[in-house]
Amino acid sequence: LLKNRFVLEQLLGAGGMGVVYKAKDLLKVEAQDKDPYVAIKVLTDEFKTHPEAFIALQRESRKTQRIAHPNIVTVFDFDKDGDTVFMTMEFLDGRPLDKLIAQYRSVGLPHAEVIKIVEGMSAALAYAHAQRIIHSDFKPGNIFVNNQGVAKVIDFGIARAVAKVEHRDESVDDKTVFDAGNLGALTPAYASLEMLEGKSPDVTDDIYALGCITYELFTGNHPFNRVHADEAFKNKLKPKK
Repeated sequence: LLKNRFVLEQLLGAGGMGVVYKAKDLLKVEAQDKDPYVAIKVLTDEFKTHPEAFIALQRESRKTQRIAHPNIVTVFDFDKDGDTVFMTMEFLDGRPLDKLIAQYRSVGLPHAEVIKIVEGMSAALAYAHAQRIIHSDFKPGNIFVNNQGVAKVIDFGIARAVAKVEHRDESVDDKTVFDAGNLGALTPAYASLEMLEGKSPDVTDDIYALGCITYELFTGNHPFNRVHADEAFKNKLKPKK
């Protein structure tokens, strides 16, 4: 039970930044809401020991709360209960895109489904980019396809908050805690060359990732077989048409 309000009922998944649960909101139950469920992401211990990470995340989640769009998962709040740092988001019924891609590995998803998913992802990015919000960790695991086949993007700007903290000039010890890989600040197979070189986040980083994901949806394979962009560039790799 968090904040005497949210009952964690089912583990939905775990990633670099935390664990996601399906939770019942007791306030909604009391209000006789017919859909009392929310998703709660409980953040990893690293955030407890780094107050600046907590502040950066709070700032990013406030930004995310401002972007209401049918293809972006709604973030309701960002809170703490004792030592536990968590975010409450809309609960979705469906599957993460990485699981769908795995199901159609090497053949690609049905054409009509791909078009619908790509349109949804693109609409979400176009909307966020217009508000100067960059995702920075756009990958299949951060896209959810609900039971109606609608794509919903999650974790906007969270990766960025982590990366910002990580790039502050602090002791080496702090840097290892905020190792980009551990905290999911970027996912190398979908990270642009510029991201891997440590340049400032740009909308083009998200567009590179969108290109990789779109290719993967149609073919069932990553365009460079998951080779990182810097290696692909160095070895002049070209995706198969």
